[in-house]
Amino acid sequence: MTLQAISKGFDYYKRFGLNFTIKILPLIFLFGFLASIVSSSSLSDGISNYDISILLINNFLISPLLTIIAIFIANDLIENNNRDFLVYYAISWQFLLKVLILSLISTLCIGIGLLLFIVPGILIAGLLLFVNYFAILENRTVLDSLNLSWEKSKLNFFQCILMASFFWFITILTITFLSAISVSYEDQSQISQTYTIISSSLAIYIQICLISFPILVLYKSNH
Repeated sequence: MTLQAISKGFDYYKRFGLNFTIKILPLIFLFGFLASIVSSSSLSDGISNYDISILLINNFLISPLLTIIAIFIANDLIENNNRDFLVYYAISWQFLLKVLILSLISTLCIGIGLLLFIVPGILIAGLLLFVNYFAILENRTVLDSLNLSWEKSKLNFFQCILMASFFWFITILTITFLSAISVSYEDQSQISQTYTIISSSLAIYIQICLISFPILVLYKSNH
């Protein structure tokens, strides 16, 4: 089922990827731009209070908005529902707090699990795989989203673990590849802001595509 979801997800991306990308691109580049500001500062004078503020905005505002809007757009494309792309930006704010809380809970639980010899973190990631979909597509509460994801994931536990592992493998592979290019510069100050924007945008874009297509397909097939 996981391989089928991945295959079908990439098939959907081939069909709708351009439309999806155009609609999500403004937030992708905004995330990359803000990430480049923090990155450039950390390479020179260290991280200031301003940089911390930018980092918080990027991770606690832009990132959850990206998740919400991307899931809505991808789901509508798959379901052949046509809405103006500005509608997604308008309605996403009502889900922001829920998704932010769920992201913090998931990150904390998965992080603790990863510290406990990695495997528990992957297991928790599998069990919490669907939290955002219940919160966004069904407008469930934080508690309901956690409970429903836990129950649904347990029914197809191995498949959800495989999908979570696939997500983290691609994410880590992408970050490692982009980091390797950066490290190749003898003088880190030579790294242009343009490259930093592009690399940060690409990293978050790949994560968003995985959330919006393969994992969304697995969620819909188990729902």
